Amino acid sequence: MNYCSQCGQAVSLRVPAGDNRERFVCDACDIVHYQNPNNVAGAILTWEDKVLLCKRAIEPCYGLWTLPAGFMENNESVHQAAARESIEEANAEPGHLSLFGVFSMPYISQVYLMFYGELLSEKISAGIESLDVGLFTQDQIPWDEMAFPVVKHCLELFFEHGVDSGKVHQARFNRLPNREVEIFTEL
Repeated sequence: MNYCSQCGQAVSLRVPAGDNRERFVCDACDIVHYQNPNNVAGAILTWEDKVLLCKRAIEPCYGLWTLPAGFMENNESVHQAAARESIEEANAEPGHLSLFGVFSMPYISQVYLMFYGELLSEKISAGIESLDVGLFTQDQIPWDEMAFPVVKHCLELFFEHGVDSGKVHQARFNRLPNREVEIFTEL
């Protein structure tokens, strides 16, 4: 950040009075510009024994498979965001959504809030951000073509543990120096 969105003057990276972290602070009007993690909401949606996946039509990870998910918008709940993303990416009709997991990705300042629900209809089609959509059994999932480690981990947890227990899964993803991702399950 170079300039203040309030007055247009230069900003400096410094610890503001009463704070304990560096922030961008306007040199002219002293407005503190907080930068916080982005929330991503998504859903594991099922029809019978199959899971809905979307093939990405946008970067990053163009052409790879993912669960319907995306950044939350202002003025919406996490449930609304997960349902909206399902509609936008797969023209899917999600039923009731329950929280499945919370996954922290501090290396890219994102928090994933993943839900579980059943589709109200098996009618799905690619939305504007998807090249293709499909319903996959566990054996049919293109595991080697998954877009994001958090999505692959989420699906592995889903097939290993299901949703009967009502447990909310938690994990932290760290980027290693060789660009691989390390996953720490948190209890």
